[in-house]
Amino acid sequence: TTLPEGVPPDSGRNILSAVTPLLSGEVVVGNFESAVGDSGTPAKCQRPDGTTRRNCYAFVAPTHLLPRLVEAGFTHLNLANNHANDMGPEGRVLAEQSLEALGIGTYGPLERISIDTLYRADSITVVGLLGFATYSHSHNLLDLEQSEGLVASIRALVDVLIVTFHGGGEGAEAVHTPIGPEFLGREPRGDLRTWARAVIDAGADAVIGHGPHVLRGIEFYRGRPIAYSLGNFATYRGFNLTGTLGITAILHLELGPDGAFRSGRIDPLHQPPRTGPRPDPDRRAIELIRRLSAEDFGPTAAEITDEGAILPPTETN
Repeated sequence: TTLPEGVPPDSGRNILSAVTPLLSGEVVVGNFESAVGDSGTPAKCQRPDGTTRRNCYAFVAPTHLLPRLVEAGFTHLNLANNHANDMGPEGRVLAEQSLEALGIGTYGPLERISIDTLYRADSITVVGLLGFATYSHSHNLLDLEQSEGLVASIRALVDVLIVTFHGGGEGAEAVHTPIGPEFLGREPRGDLRTWARAVIDAGADAVIGHGPHVLRGIEFYRGRPIAYSLGNFATYRGFNLTGTLGITAILHLELGPDGAFRSGRIDPLHQPPRTGPRPDPDRRAIELIRRLSAEDFGPTAAEITDEGAILPPTETN
């Protein structure tokens, strides 16, 4: 949200209520694309002379909204994105501290990695979460060698490693995952196909993207799933949610104790204006992701059933 006009009523209690029953799992991950603050002008909107820039897009969430994320079921949130520093470094640190105090693990900024142990009746599994973006305050996906080294080093410590990334172009025209580097204007946003496959080679078990603000396709590489973008999720106001920008989904993955893919599923959602995500009666996300997967990845595309089940391609690479 943005302060003050973008703050939803009733402390946001209805924003995630319709999808809370769907957010179940031992590890429930989201991208927290915002700074945290209760007052003040976003640092990115301030000119050196003290005046405020016009047409400045800054995302700031007040602290009283954060408990809604706990109530919805999130266990971990990524902070590696282009809005984490909208209130300056102190806004990102406040986000880390506030979320951790509520029991939500954070990851993504430099030196911030989440490693948790899942205890079951018959097993113990150590799960790692690594977040990347294209900015100096986060683990940087533009540095391929550094990305590979970090993934390999964390892989040695865990049984299952999930990597998320904030990259790629943005907007309704960015639904396809191109071959080669992407840009937003002149800003480099990563060669995502090359990078995602490289981090799987280095030890990632699943790679999940966000950043384009639209859904993208899913492929499999070496038996591991790569979801290139899950789109917008909970956007109360101040953002265009028409067309594909308002179609979203929850991705469910079941991974074995060694990280091997067992099953996957898409829950299709949409975002009516000023409401938050809701189950989509037209189930448009399933057909959209299925089409984009086939068009962009061909033989490595995930196979997606009418019910939203995700299957590896018949002939895997």
